[in-house]
Amino acid sequence: MSIPCSKCSESLVLFIDNEIDDSATFNEVAFHLQDCPGCRGEMESQRAALNLMRSLLTRSCCESAPSSLQEQIALRLAQIASQEMAATSQSEIITQYRRTEITIDGQTSIEVETSHEIRRDLPS
Repeated sequence: MSIPCSKCSESLVLFIDNEIDDSATFNEVAFHLQDCPGCRGEMESQRAALNLMRSLLTRSCCESAPSSLQEQIALRLAQIASQEMAATSQSEIITQYRRTEITIDGQTSIEVETSHEIRRDLPS
């Protein structure tokens, strides 16, 4: 049995956007649209209106950042990168490991242990 036009009309936007999760409801709307030229025409009108809105929003919301802002961002990123490079080149971290390898009856077991780390600041 086909759903009434009022129920179909309520679901048109969701149907157009393929956002009806319930497959039974989706199929009811699809079958109703096949059989009802009025609802099918309403769907095409709503689809055209939605496409127009999306197109207008896409065109009006796609601004580029001003070149001065892009230059400021690039300059700041370069400053941060140089500070990080300077910070890492002024210190040294030494990590010592101890490796224990034990073989019993042909089975080898390896244990690696970090004994300590030494951080040493180097002169600039």
